[in-house]
Amino acid sequence: MKHFGADITCSEMALAQNLIQGQISEWALLKRHSSEDVFGVQIACGYADQYTRVSEVIENEMDVDFVDLNLGCPIDLICDKYSAGAAMMLRETKLRRSLEGICKSLSCSVTIKMRTGWDENKPIATGLVRKIQEWGIDGVSAVMLRETYAVRERRFISCRLFSQHAH
Repeated sequence: MKHFGADITCSEMALAQNLIQGQISEWALLKRHSSEDVFGVQIACGYADQYTRVSEVIENEMDVDFVDLNLGCPIDLICDKYSAGAAMMLRETKLRRSLEGICKSLSCSVTIKMRTGWDENKPIATGLVRKIQEWGIDGVSAVMLRETYAVRERRFISCRLFSQHAH
């Protein structure tokens, strides 16, 4: 990937539950190309035991340089059905247990992708990053912050459009 200017690459987001169930299409999202020098996989999950199990499989079966936790996906299905993505930002105890299990299972670095907060009234990322640091879990090497909120933007745009036309 260097010929495209990418020194570091990361897979598409995969759901831990689907990986644990052995879904071939989900595992295909984590495939590393031979031209990728530094490569990580991005996983979304809402449960510490599933994060730990999938981390053990990644450790034993894959060649990756880092595992990225997705705490940024705002898609309804991911947040509501799986309690994953951006919804995990709101579940500190589960996040802490997840990080502890993941970091004990992996020999590679762990990174976290998150948003500024759930909505404009709750910009929680700075406080959450501080807590993650205070937990002192070895293995978390970076947090990437996307300066947007996880609010289901399409829903709010629809509501605004509807309310504008209602008057």
